Amino acid sequence: MRIKILIFTALVMLFAACEDALDKQPLDKISEATFWLSPADAEAGIQACYDALQCVGTSKNLSYELWGLMDCFTPVAHARDGGRFQIASGTFDPNNAVVLEVWSSAYRGIVRCNDFLMHIDDIPFADNEAGRKSRMKGEASFLRALYYYQLTMIFGDVPLILEIQSVSESMVERTPQAQVIEAIYDDLDVAINSLPETYSGSDIARASKGAALTLKTKVQLLAEDFAGAAASAKQVIDSNVYTLLPNFSDVFNWQNENNSEVIFDIQFISFVKDGATFDKMYATRAHSAWGWTWIHPSLWLVDKFEKIEENPEYTIEDNRIQPEVYDYFEGRDPRLDWTIIRPGAHTVVEKNIDVLYPYGVTGYTHSRTGMTVRKTIIEGDGGIAYDSPNNWILFRLADVLLMYAEAKTETLSGTIADASVYDAINEVRARASDKLPLYEVGTLTKEEMLENIRNESIRELAMEGWLYPRFKRWDWLKLNDGFKVMGMKTNGDICTFADSPILTCQYFDYHKWWPIPQSERDINPNLTQNTGYPE
Repeated sequence: MRIKILIFTALVMLFAACEDALDKQPLDKISEATFWLSPADAEAGIQACYDALQCVGTSKNLSYELWGLMDCFTPVAHARDGGRFQIASGTFDPNNAVVLEVWSSAYRGIVRCNDFLMHIDDIPFADNEAGRKSRMKGEASFLRALYYYQLTMIFGDVPLILEIQSVSESMVERTPQAQVIEAIYDDLDVAINSLPETYSGSDIARASKGAALTLKTKVQLLAEDFAGAAASAKQVIDSNVYTLLPNFSDVFNWQNENNSEVIFDIQFISFVKDGATFDKMYATRAHSAWGWTWIHPSLWLVDKFEKIEENPEYTIEDNRIQPEVYDYFEGRDPRLDWTIIRPGAHTVVEKNIDVLYPYGVTGYTHSRTGMTVRKTIIEGDGGIAYDSPNNWILFRLADVLLMYAEAKTETLSGTIADASVYDAINEVRARASDKLPLYEVGTLTKEEMLENIRNESIRELAMEGWLYPRFKRWDWLKLNDGFKVMGMKTNGDICTFADSPILTCQYFDYHKWWPIPQSERDINPNLTQNTGYPE
C-alpha cells in the first residue's frame, strides 16, 4: 500500500508537469467534475451507499449480509474450522481475514456516505423536490451511523472520518468510542428528522424513521443508556407501522419479503448476478446453494428452547437416530425447528425432495456439532449458489420488543410491575406458540425478568447475529474462561450425543474488542492496537 502511495505521488507530479497537455476531463471514466451535477447523480450516489451493505458474488467479504456469523462468537454456535474462522474459537490475531473484512466493508460504506453528504448540497433540485433531497441526506446519515455502529461495537475506538480525505489527511488516530457514539447520534438525529415512516412501491427498501430509531436503540444499549434505549424502542412500537407476523417461520420466507415485521433489510434479487451469498455460506451441500455449512449450532442453544410437551408423540423414522436423540429434541418451543436443522428433522433439499436429517443430506458431516441452520436459508429450489434472492433482515419488530423490555427493566428495581415490559416479552412468546406460558404482571423481580428476557432473545434471534452485542453487554462471553461446544456425533451409522466437547472456545478479557487489522496499521502507523494483541 505504501508503494501505491509513492506511485500515486509520482504520477501527480508527472501530471502537474504536463498540465497544459492534459487540461481536459477524462474521457473514459466519471470524474468529480462530471458527476454530482443532477438529482440522477444523487440517486446513483445514495445507491452506492446502500450497495456497501452487500457482499455480492464470489468475493465472500464479510459484509452486513453475513451478520449472522456474529453468533459464532458466542456459545450459540461455532464456525467452520481453520483459516479465517479461528476467530470463532478465540484463536486469532490481527492478520485474521474476517477482522480485515469487517473493518474494510464498514469503511467502504463510510467513504461512500461521506462523498455523498459532501456533495449533495451542491446539486440543484427543483423546489418541489426539496423533500426528496432531505430524505436522501437522511438515508446517507443513517447508513453512515450503521457502519460506525458496526465498527465501534466490534473494535471499540476507531478512526472517526466524516469527510473525504486526501492521502496526507488519512493517517488519522483512533477516536475514543464515546466520541464515535456522539457522532452516530448526530447522524441519527438527521435521519430521524428527515426520513418518512413508510415507503411504497420501489422505494420500500429505503431506510425509514423506524430503522433510524431501531439503530439508535442499539447504540444506546451499547452505551448503556437504558432510559434512552427504552424511549427510542417505544417510539418504534407505538408508531404502529410494524406488526408481528402470526407465524414465526413466515418472517424469513423469501417469498414473503418486506413483510409487516421487517423494519430494515438488505435487498437482493436473483438470476441477475445481484443475489445474496449468505445462503451459500449457511446452507448445506444438499440445498439449492450447495452450501458450505459455515454455522454449526450448539446443544447450549438447543437447551434454551423450552420443553412445552413433556411426552411428545413422534415416530422414529430412521433407527440409526437413537431414541434418546428424539426424546431430547422433540416437544420443544417450535422456534427450535425453524431456527436449526437437527437429527430427526425434515428438510427440503434440491429438486424439492423432502429428506430426514442427517442421513438424507449431502455432506452432513461438515457440521462439527451435527446440526446446521434453517433460519434464513432457502430450502428446495429457490436460488443458486452466490445468487440467492433472499433478503437479509437486519431490523425487525420482535428484536425491538425485546430490546425495549430489557432496557425498560434495567431502569426499574424490585418486583417489576410495569405492564409494558410484560406486554413486550409476552407478545413475542405468544406468537411463538400458544403452549408457551405467558408472564403475569407483577410476578417477576428485576433479576428474574432480565434472565427471562435474555433467554427469550436467544430463542427468538439466534442465527441473526444480534446475540453477539447482547452477550458482550451481558458479559456472557467469558463463561468460565471460555465455553465448551457440545453437539451430536455419528459413529458409523449411529447418530447420538458427543460424549466430550467438540472444542472449548477461548475467551479472555481483551477479546471484548477485536484487534485492529495489521494491514491497516502497516498503512497507517498512527493506528494503535487494542490491548492484548501483538503490536
